Amino acid sequence: MKRHLLAIFVLVIFMTVLPTHLRFAHHNPTLAGIEPYYHSRMAMELLNGIPKEDTGIANGRPYILHPYHVVLALGYKLIGPLAFNLLPIIFAITGFVFFWLLLKKLGIPKNTRPWILLAYALSPPMIATATIGTPHAFVLALLMAGTWLLLTRWWILGSILYIIASLSGLIYNITAIVFLIVLLLAFPKKTHSCIATAIVCIIAIVIGHYPPATEMPRGIAQYLSDFGGVYGFSIFAFLLAIVGAVLVWKHKQKYYGAYAIVIAFLIASFFLPRLLVFANVIVSALAGTALAKLSQREWELGFLRQAALLVLFCGLLFSSISHAVTLADTPPTPAFFKALEFPSGTVLTHENYGFWVESAGHTAVIDPLWKELAAPDDQNWDVEALFKSTDLIKTNLLLRKYNVTHVLITPEMEHGLIWEREEEGLDFLVKNSETFKKLETNSSIGVWRTR
Repeated sequence: MKRHLLAIFVLVIFMTVLPTHLRFAHHNPTLAGIEPYYHSRMAMELLNGIPKEDTGIANGRPYILHPYHVVLALGYKLIGPLAFNLLPIIFAITGFVFFWLLLKKLGIPKNTRPWILLAYALSPPMIATATIGTPHAFVLALLMAGTWLLLTRWWILGSILYIIASLSGLIYNITAIVFLIVLLLAFPKKTHSCIATAIVCIIAIVIGHYPPATEMPRGIAQYLSDFGGVYGFSIFAFLLAIVGAVLVWKHKQKYYGAYAIVIAFLIASFFLPRLLVFANVIVSALAGTALAKLSQREWELGFLRQAALLVLFCGLLFSSISHAVTLADTPPTPAFFKALEFPSGTVLTHENYGFWVESAGHTAVIDPLWKELAAPDDQNWDVEALFKSTDLIKTNLLLRKYNVTHVLITPEMEHGLIWEREEEGLDFLVKNSETFKKLETNSSIGVWRTR
């Protein structure tokens, strides 16, 4: 059993490091994804004191202190930019360790634990949290450790971890409260610790302390990694989870309240993709339960059981490796930041590129958190008007309004992200007007300086 656990732990380390290793092997040292650039930039700004306003975007927006930024800032101070790559991996592994301790604390049978851990180790959402530097892995590690501590005599430490998690964002606060309710229903003896912690989490909601979060795409494609969902489940794990749910349904009378909450949480994750990372813990537990049952079942032909388990293992493994490769190829690339090597200014581009622009030392007119601006609708409307405009006078007025010094256009913007084809709207103006001067970028990314 110990050898199995050691092998699974090695597998976790391998899977969490693999995407970042592949990224560096492809000579792409940039952080994967969009959101990590916001968190890394704010973490570096924290080293100079807590800012009242995020000035990375035109007109600025209020800044609410994020616990994740504090941890990133400490990591950056100790080891430099490498912290932004390493800390998500460390948090993901820490969450896995406490998941293992929690399974032991909950009394899960010894012969079932390795299968649950294996399903979790090969789950695409866990790999994604270790690769893309969002607060997901950080908060999940806090909740795993906090839950385990709440079941011990060190429950006060567990409450502190839960409170930190609840201060990391509204969706994380709601998740923390759901975890506490399930814990309370499953372990009535821990009433005082769970209720005390839940009250503090609710207070955090009442006072309105929750840092902003970017919106994530929704739909079935985001629910399954095989269909392109960054935090989606593997199809094999999802199907196994259904089997596992059928197997544990026999305990519904004993834990009917907890079951109801868990089912509601899984349904909610379909509409709120940020919950998928936490729903993955449940899905992995159910999938592992199904695998354990299959391994323990008596077969007339023993080799068929081994063959079935091997097929399922290979399915989970190939799905996770495929996802790791996809994550390794996630934008941006060094070429994008190479195109931004010009004197600091205000850059107009699609909101998806806003955090990258800000991270390069420029001011973005729009970014994924534009809804947190003082007048979000007005600024977003102006940006849309600029992209659609072929009226040079109107365009110049809006450019001056936001002190735009550069316009950045990518091939993706010209083919679906903003325009249906090249030379529409602003894309036509920058290429056919003396008001704009194109800069040399040595790539397909176009940058024009306003005169």
